[in-house]
Amino acid sequence: MRLFAALLPPPEALDELAAALRPLRRLPGADDVRWTRPEGRHVTLAFYGDAEQEPLVRGLTALAAAHAPLRLSLAGGGGFRGGTLWTGVRGDLTALHALAGAARALGGATEHAYRPHLSLARVSRRMSPRVYEELLTSYEDLLGAFSGRTWTADRVRLLRSVPGGHGIANQYVTEATYPLAGPAGRDG
Repeated sequence: MRLFAALLPPPEALDELAAALRPLRRLPGADDVRWTRPEGRHVTLAFYGDAEQEPLVRGLTALAAAHAPLRLSLAGGGGFRGGTLWTGVRGDLTALHALAGAARALGGATEHAYRPHLSLARVSRRMSPRVYEELLTSYEDLLGAFSGRTWTADRVRLLRSVPGGHGIANQYVTEATYPLAGPAGRDG
């Protein structure tokens, strides 16, 4: 069972993002992009892979009790090497990094440095590097000015990834939800 901890933006923030993405879907090369489904969009805190669920449940319960809700927004866009297009996260970033660090420590995560984002699409491996660079430049130009509404992330979810099969996006099932209930402290 592939598990991970994440924050889910509210529907209003995702609708706003979807409106900003509409022109991007018409860019040259966008047909070779596999867009994430809106209901699967999330801000990953930690990826646990095929971990036992029970220790994560205990750890996430304690973690959520120690961390306060966060004020966040989605903004801008870019791409990671390997062909993932994303939008960034702004707001209580110091607290978000602390929350992600604590979540990652539960699973002994040794992943790369944490960079808060919401993945939007994966580019086909068949796309040439030149076409990808052109698509990425256009994508960054169009989404660069995007600045979404502020929302409160008030719960962490333990999600399970269910593979979708060839050409079908993974689905994410909520295994548990943990309200963030720690003392407030904002970094803007």
